[in-house]
Amino acid sequence: MRNLWTDGWNSLWHFTFGALTYKMPVILLMFLVYQLMANQGIHEKNVSVDILEYFIGLTSMIAAVKTMDYLPSDVFTEILPDLVMALA
Repeated sequence: MRNLWTDGWNSLWHFTFGALTYKMPVILLMFLVYQLMANQGIHEKNVSVDILEYFIGLTSMIAAVKTMDYLPSDVFTEILPDLVMALA
């Protein structure tokens, strides 16, 4: 079995599809069917790593959205530009 994130662009796509699933849940079914059919079933050694990368993407998106719910609404319009100007 390979390590996480060692499959190059393929690993990035697994993460990206996981993140996109937050807004389009049908991707979950399509991704799982593809993984199980294209890789000849669950017993193929890298399927579990691919699915883990996918769920890390989904979990990351859920965490990012939930974090955004708790930030003040002016954080991006007032605070960050001031911070960028201070660092420049």
